[in-house]
Amino acid sequence: MSEEKKTILKIEDLHKSFGDNEVLKGVSLSLNKGENKVIIGPSGTGKSTLLNNVNRLVPPDRGRIYLDGEEITSQNINKMRQEIGFVFQDFGLFNHLTALGNVKVGLTKVKKMDKQDAQDLAMEELRRVGLEESAEQYPAELSGGQKQRVGIARALAMQPKLILFDEPTSALDPELIGEVLNVMKNLAKEGMTMLVVTHEMGFARTVSDEIIFMENGYIVEQGPPKQLFNNPDTERTREFLFKLTELYGEGDE
Repeated sequence: MSEEKKTILKIEDLHKSFGDNEVLKGVSLSLNKGENKVIIGPSGTGKSTLLNNVNRLVPPDRGRIYLDGEEITSQNINKMRQEIGFVFQDFGLFNHLTALGNVKVGLTKVKKMDKQDAQDLAMEELRRVGLEESAEQYPAELSGGQKQRVGIARALAMQPKLILFDEPTSALDPELIGEVLNVMKNLAKEGMTMLVVTHEMGFARTVSDEIIFMENGYIVEQGPPKQLFNNPDTERTREFLFKLTELYGEGDE
């Protein structure tokens, strides 16, 4: 198998219920090295639960998840989480640590990296997201966009095999969304493997290799952006994309 087509993430028949509410009803998808896939769908349809299952923040009830060919559904959680980055909707930063401290903490505590090496790598990742000059600022001193970029730098510092993004711009003021999307676009150009839950149609249309439309715990349709936007298989997909574009715009090309 060529490096470009190497499967990094494979999800098979994933099921998850919370009490009587079945949120995931047999979801299967795969992600190749360097691919970017965007998951869209109405609220409460299982998008975030799917990401949380992959990262084992919430264990699936049934199904299998493979990371780089190795089944991780029952593997050591900490080892596996080093290889899967996660960027949260609400930033998830430690308020008592500086931007640099937030990026560095996983390197020293989890990877047991030498403090100076961790400092150097953390600075490199802050530079990568355009925040080198904010390294000594605390989360309370940062804008929402800056906080989210610290979150991305923290995920990158662990040098993961893929990064999961759970609506990374939904908590941001409109004028700050662009700075986060630009970082994500650059990561895509650099070949980072990403699975992104978002309503940002410009990003989905121009950056993703595939759009996955989920509803009621199922994948309704998936395919290249051009196909889903111009010629979807189902009327429901067409209707949902029209509503999203109406609400959020088409985004920047």
